[in-house]
This record gives sequence, C-alpha cells and structure tokens, in this order.
Amino acid sequence: MDNAQLARLFIQLSMFGLVLAIWLGGVTAWWVLRSQKRKTLERRLDFSQENVDDQRVIRLWHEGKAVDALVPDSLHMSFAERIDRLGRDAGWATPMPKIILILSGMMGALAALVWVITAQWLMVLAAVAMVFVCFRSYLLRCINNRTALFEKQLVEALDLGARSLRAGHPLSGAFKLIATEIGAPVSSVFAEIVEQEALGLSLQRALYGVSQKSRSPDMKIFATSVVIQLRSGGNLAEMIERVAWVVRERMRLNRRARVLTSEAQLSKWILLGLPLGLFLILDLINPEYMQPFFSTLIGNMMMVVAVCMLGMGAWLMNKMSVLKY
Repeated sequence: MDNAQLARLFIQLSMFGLVLAIWLGGVTAWWVLRSQKRKTLERRLDFSQENVDDQRVIRLWHEGKAVDALVPDSLHMSFAERIDRLGRDAGWATPMPKIILILSGMMGALAALVWVITAQWLMVLAAVAMVFVCFRSYLLRCINNRTALFEKQLVEALDLGARSLRAGHPLSGAFKLIATEIGAPVSSVFAEIVEQEALGLSLQRALYGVSQKSRSPDMKIFATSVVIQLRSGGNLAEMIERVAWVVRERMRLNRRARVLTSEAQLSKWILLGLPLGLFLILDLINPEYMQPFFSTLIGNMMMVVAVCMLGMGAWLMNKMSVLKY
C-alpha cells in the first residue's frame, strides 16, 4: 500500500470518526436534556424514594388521618434476572441459561462451517449476526404474543372478579376464582398472588410483588388501583369494572396506534431491504465488480460501516414509530 492509498484511508477514517463523534455528541446532549427534564418533573411531583427500595409511596387522606400506600414501581434487576425474565415472559419452559448455551454452540458450529467454506471473517460475522438477529426476533415475537394474550385475558379476568365481588366473595376469593376459571398466562399470575397470601404475605404485598414482575402495564394499573382502594376504602367491584374499561380503551388505542405506525414499519423494511437486495443482485450479475468489497481492507470496512448505519437507521425508525400513551 503506497502513500497515496494510506492518505486516502486516513482521510476516510477521519471523516467517519468525525461523523461518529458528531452523532455521539448529539445523542449525549439529547440524553442530558431528557434526564434534566425528568429530574425536574420528579422534583415537582415530589417522588421521594430515599428510604424505600423499588417502591413508591403515595400519601392518602382516609377517615381523618393520613395513610401511606405502596404502589408498584419499576423493578431493578440484575442482568441474569433480566435474562431469566425474558424466558418467563416468552412462556418457554426451558431455562434461559440452557437456551443461551445451545444458541452459542449453534453459532460456533455455523461460524466454523462458514469459515471452512469461504475463509472470510466478514462472512463469519455476518452468519453469526444473522443467527442472533433471528433468535432475537423469535424471542420478541413470543413475548409480544404472550403479552397480547395476557392483556386480552386480563379484561375477562377483571369482569369475572367484579362479578365475584358483587356476589359477596372477598377479594382473595375473587382472585382464586380467576386463577381457576381463566387460562394461562393470567391464571398463573393470580395463582401466585393467592399462593403468596396463603403463605402469610399480605394481599397488598403479594399483589405489589407480582405486578412488578409483570411486563403488562395494565397489570400495574390494576395493582395500583387495588392497593389505593384497599387503603382509602370504597367499592372494589365498581373500581375493577372501571379498570376493565380503561384496559379495553387502551387495547383499542393500541390497535389504532399500530394502524397509524404500520406505514413507518413498512417503510423501514423497504429501506432496509433495498440496499441488501441491490448488493446481492449486483454480486450475482457482476461478481468481479463486487470483489473489492470482500478482498480489500477498505471494502470490508465499507461493508461494516454500511451494516452499522443500516442498524442505526432501523433503531431510529423503531423509536420514531413508538407511541407512548
């Protein structure tokens, strides 16, 4: 490699580093501003969690005196706990460490096979990345399907619980009826609440702990409403019916949001598929023209940068199409 090629390579690396630095600076500035706004909002709302771990205290006025109620908040978990939770949320019976071990073995065998066939480290990385992306997509699909089923069953469970309370059953009896009559995954959640209460834990604590483990925001809304209602008093059956109505409206709004964001999702897949499809077509039509991408260092770097930019674009379009409500 002569001096001119080294100079061009240095200029290309410098330009890439400059663009990356500008992008990282913009992301950092956005994150700092977002954190400042969040801290300002928490300070105005007076969310003081200095003495309580992983829980939020709401102060209520009941029967002439102030009472405190613990409501579900975000649960801080370690990396191993998060991985194990992913397996439970997907509904897989096999433990996640075993699944990760099997996946690692498959990725290693595939990497060795691709290296023997092509003898190119870039193709090896592409094959490993493809396996990881496919596994992640399948995992997220299982989680989304199970979450959608949970939310659909939760509405039926809340209606059943409200009718049970109006018939004169206690709240624990209503939860036991839900665990018996409704199928999984809702039945397992309410069965865990009943089991923890039978072991001596208070109903509020059991409901609080189970709602923290749940991925569904509707379950957290239900748990918060029940905990506040138990401390402040009121008609539980009417409150559960109102929560069921809120869950139905959230599901309706979620379906409408998916319709509105479907265009952005379709545009994302088209924009991601066009470069890859064009690359494969050119490689089939004129392999000699595409050979520098595989045989030269600059070509390999250009392919890596292109894949990174495609991934970044997919991430940004996913963020743009997510509606928080």
